[in-house]
Amino acid sequence: MRGGEIVLHEAFGTLDREQPTGLTTRYDLASLTKPMATGATILSLVEDGILSLQTQVSDIDPKLEPLAGVTVGHLLTHTSGLPAWAPLYENGTGKDAALGGILALPRVEPGSRYAYSCLGFILLARLIETVTGQTLDRAVHERVLQPLHLERTGYLPAPDADSPIAPTVSEEGPNHDAVLTGMVHDGNARGIGGVSGNAGLFGTAEDVATFGEAVRVGRYFSAPTRARILTTQTDPAVGSHSLLFFARGNPLCPVGDLLSPRAVGHSGFTGTALVIDPEYDLTVAVLTNAVFHGGKSRWLRLRRHFMNSLAASLTG
Repeated sequence: MRGGEIVLHEAFGTLDREQPTGLTTRYDLASLTKPMATGATILSLVEDGILSLQTQVSDIDPKLEPLAGVTVGHLLTHTSGLPAWAPLYENGTGKDAALGGILALPRVEPGSRYAYSCLGFILLARLIETVTGQTLDRAVHERVLQPLHLERTGYLPAPDADSPIAPTVSEEGPNHDAVLTGMVHDGNARGIGGVSGNAGLFGTAEDVATFGEAVRVGRYFSAPTRARILTTQTDPAVGSHSLLFFARGNPLCPVGDLLSPRAVGHSGFTGTALVIDPEYDLTVAVLTNAVFHGGKSRWLRLRRHFMNSLAASLTG
């Protein structure tokens, strides 16, 4: 989308090397769940005066007392001191098992380093459920998906002939090595039950782009919040991250080589990416099922080439 208009909306290839993909295909969004579901819901609670970025997580949930000093803002910007990842599903299934696994992990002083952490977003989901009294999927639906009319996006999607689901193959977690259709690829999210803060959202490219465009133009968040979403809120020396996205200087930022220094974005392990460049009034959503039988390594190279070709096509 550029300047609020769709300028490219295409589907290429197949879902499973046989069935053609289409414009209404729903993909496992993987870590796009972090900005689109968990992060956006947290920021809506901040804007409503229910939470503060400075709120200590142990003040919200007494079970998080071992994390004294960790704030909502630390979790949101991956500066909580938690490690990046751990196989929580090895402790058993369900939310309590995941929480016990996180609290048992070694960590460093909050704010002392940047480490992109799925674990922190699992905790943010717990905070959302605690302060809203709702399940995560219900809170996300009411606060994000419904207001933005993202009708083909959600957790645990049901089969729909008009909006098929791209399959994945996971090498981790429960039922690993099985073909998964409508169940999250991420092993920790699957161990929790499919509705998690780090992964679990499914959706179409159009819905992902609609979310990104709403953020870019300020249709969903206030101007002050939008400003902090589109600029880094961490020390660039350790890892640039805004309130929702990777920023320039962060090697995880999927913006390619040619888009502006203001470009921000987020990626997902399954082969998904959302990029916003306010300099060029640009929002880009690209979804693939790169974890279906060996496509992952090719996708990482293709993503950069695609973003560069797209940037080269921009005039003015």
